[in-house]
Amino acid sequence: MALWQVSFLLVPSSFLGKVETLSQEALYRCDSGEAYADFELPSDYAEQVRQLLPEGRIWHPKQQIWGSESSDDLQIWLEAGRVVSIEARVDVGKLDSKLLRSLLNLAECWLCVLVERRYRTVCRMNPIQLRMLIAGHPHSRAMKEPDVWLSELAHETRS
Repeated sequence: MALWQVSFLLVPSSFLGKVETLSQEALYRCDSGEAYADFELPSDYAEQVRQLLPEGRIWHPKQQIWGSESSDDLQIWLEAGRVVSIEARVDVGKLDSKLLRSLLNLAECWLCVLVERRYRTVCRMNPIQLRMLIAGHPHSRAMKEPDVWLSELAHETRS
């Protein structure tokens, strides 16, 4: 992930329960694919994603990608035909309101919820709230005020 992107996992609602912040252990379970053990994508999922983003360039046989890795994208990783990860990355320099609304709708349609990866924030929110979360994110701030925020991010990374 690039500094100009904020990363979101699409996590099955059944795995999340009512939590507002994902624990480190739960994030590990998402990254290992365990969170998707009972999850199935709808049969027309690829067409649904194509409505948001064009098909992207695949660089791994287990990957499906829409959009551009250097901007907005959505990636689905599969293992033996089963989902092990769904991740959307949003370009903070563009902040396309239609895309944000569509990502929230897609997650809901798939019985998932967006989870911001860095702080593990469960995003049960409307598009305006999601836009505000991204606008206040350190990656957004680093792009607007690099002198201030790059040192903050470096300190946070070392901590």
